[in-house]
Amino acid sequence: MRRLGPLYGGAVALVHSTAWRWPNAIEPDERFAARAGGWIVAIGVPIGFVAWLASALVRGAGMPATVASLVGLAALSLASAALVERGLAEQIDRMGGHVRPQAPSAVATVALVFVTLVRAAAIVALPTSRWLGVLVATAVVGRYAAVFLQAIGDPILDDDAPRSLVATPAPAWLTGALGIATAIITVLALGGMPGIAALAITCVAAFVLGLDAQRRDRGLSSPVVATAAAIGEITVLLVATIGA
Repeated sequence: MRRLGPLYGGAVALVHSTAWRWPNAIEPDERFAARAGGWIVAIGVPIGFVAWLASALVRGAGMPATVASLVGLAALSLASAALVERGLAEQIDRMGGHVRPQAPSAVATVALVFVTLVRAAAIVALPTSRWLGVLVATAVVGRYAAVFLQAIGDPILDDDAPRSLVATPAPAWLTGALGIATAIITVLALGGMPGIAALAITCVAAFVLGLDAQRRDRGLSSPVVATAAAIGEITVLLVATIGA
């Protein structure tokens, strides 16, 4: 903590919300708890960049653009340790009455495959010149949806997952600042009205999801937060294809 100073919160978010494993001797600290949401969203930028870099390298090696775009999408999921996909599958099972099954049910598997195919079709439809902006916006908006939902809901007290998008609810000023930063990134990637529409749809969907979780489960959970992130990601990808 002394070596990293103010970057310690970023290290915590990096280890707990991505596939990154170093430094491994860190634990959440209350001094950085209020800013944890900010770090979770900020880490979406390098995650999106890494996904674009993977696709660019494959494309530069002479592979077809279709293959390169799918590699970029896969890198996006792997960089986030598949938290969004796993959480979405678990939430679908919870809604079906299955609590923490050993493996995703058939329904959850089919739904996850369908979502993956839609995401893949969307990224394939985009020209290579838009990959960087869209992949960064996808990661950032997805993570902002998770943080936004937690900011307007009750704290998640029973999260025992070693890695998740769960954080201490961000204060109003930080949530607003993150919203502005996310809007700027989204508008730059998708354009004026499409970018604003994508972010607005994401926030409304996250709000409705939170209301349903409150009614169904009496509060938020790690899978609900991941589902909000999934909604944000697929919304950006679908809106990006408009006019592509």
